[in-house]
Amino acid sequence: MAGAPVGSGHGAHAERRGDPAVPIELTAHTESGARLVALAEELSEDFAARAAEHDRDGSYPFEAIDALKAAGYFAAPVPVELGGLGVSSAHDLVVASSRLARGDASVAIGVNMHLVAVLNMERRRQVAVGAGGERRARGFASSLERIARQGVVLAAAISEPGQDLTRPRTTATRTEAGWRIDGRKLFCTMSPAATDLYVAVTYAEADGTQRYAYAMVPTDARGVVVHDDWDALGMRASGSNSVSFEGVELPESGVRGGFRAGDPLPYMERNLVAGLFHAAASLGIAEQADQVARDGVAGRINGDARPRMQVADNAVDLAAARGVVSRAARLIDAHRAANPASDGTADELQGLFAEAQAAKAFVGEAAARITDRALALSGGAGYLNGSPLARAYRDVKAASFMHPLGANRAYDYLGHVALGERPSLH
Repeated sequence: MAGAPVGSGHGAHAERRGDPAVPIELTAHTESGARLVALAEELSEDFAARAAEHDRDGSYPFEAIDALKAAGYFAAPVPVELGGLGVSSAHDLVVASSRLARGDASVAIGVNMHLVAVLNMERRRQVAVGAGGERRARGFASSLERIARQGVVLAAAISEPGQDLTRPRTTATRTEAGWRIDGRKLFCTMSPAATDLYVAVTYAEADGTQRYAYAMVPTDARGVVVHDDWDALGMRASGSNSVSFEGVELPESGVRGGFRAGDPLPYMERNLVAGLFHAAASLGIAEQADQVARDGVAGRINGDARPRMQVADNAVDLAAARGVVSRAARLIDAHRAANPASDGTADELQGLFAEAQAAKAFVGEAAARITDRALALSGGAGYLNGSPLARAYRDVKAASFMHPLGANRAYDYLGHVALGERPSLH
C-alpha cells in the first residue's frame, strides 16, 4: 500500500538526501505584492491551526476575519493614499490568495470575493481618471477609502437559483428617497462576518431599458435576512449562506455602476479576475495537499513505483497549474496597463475572459487530481475526518460550480470562442 512502510530499494533511488524538495512557487512581481504574499503566508499558518475544528463543527472563523482586518488585508487593492495596501496587480493578489487557501480555503474564498469587488471598484476609478471623469473617479475613491478606513467587509451577493448571469432576478426599484431592493441570493460567502453585501441587481430606466448594477447593502439594514443555512460537503466554514432582501431601502448612492442587462462584454470586464481568484483557491488547496502527502511518504517509497509516479504526476500538474494561472493574470495586468482610460476592445475582453476561464477550468480539475493522489499517498490516514487531506478532498470539489464560470458554462463558452462563434453567458 502507498501509505504503508515499504522495503529497501536499490541504487540511487533508494537513498534519500535531506528534506523533500520544495516545488517552485509563484511569486509576486511588485514590491507591494510581495509584502502581501508574505502577509498571506503568515496569516495562513494561523488559520491552519483552527481549520479542522471549524470544518468539523461547520462554525465560522470570526477570529480569521479579525486578523485579516487588523492586517489591512481587505484593503489590499486600495491605493495607499486612500488607506489601502496599494496592490494593483491582479497577478500578485491572486498569488497571495493561493497562499491563504493553503491554511483554510473556506476563509480564502470569502476574501477572494471581497477582493474581486474592491479590485473592480479600483479599476473603474482608474478608468475614470484616465478618461477625465473626475466626478466619477471621486465617487469610486470615496467608496474605496471607506472600505479601507472603516473596516468594510463585503460579501458578494451575486448567485441566484436558475441564474442568468447578466440579468439578475433581484431588483432595484427607484423610490422618492432612492431605491428599494427585493430578491434572494445564494452562496453569499463570508456573510456571517460581512458589514455590507455587494448585490447584483437589475433596474429599469425611464424608457424601460433593463440595466445590471451593483447595490451596496448594509447587512444590518431593515429587510435583510442572512439565513443560517450553509451546511455543505466542503468549504464548511465559508459561511456561504443565502440572503433575502425584502423591501430594503437605500439612498440614491446605494446603487452604482451599470450596463445594459444581457450584454456579456461589460460583465466579462468586471469579472476578468474572478475566475483566477477561484483558481487560486484550488491551487492553494492542491499545493498544501501535495506538501502533506510528500512529507508523509518521503523516505518510505524506496522501490515502490506507484507512489513515486503519483508524486511525479502531482509535480507535473502543479507546474502546469501555476503556469496557466500566472500567465492569465499577467495578461490581464498587461491589458489594463495598456488601456488606462477604457476597457479595451470587445475581442480583447472576450479573449482575456476566455484565458481566465480556461485557467480556472484547468486548475480546478488539476487540483482535484492532485488532491486525490495525495489522499492515495496517505495510505488511509488522510481518509479520516480531521485530516487536512480529507478536508482538502472535499473543499477542492467546490471549484467546478463556482461562478464565474461554473465548469459546464465555462466549457460551453470556451467552445464557442475557439470555434469563432458568438459566446453566450446565459
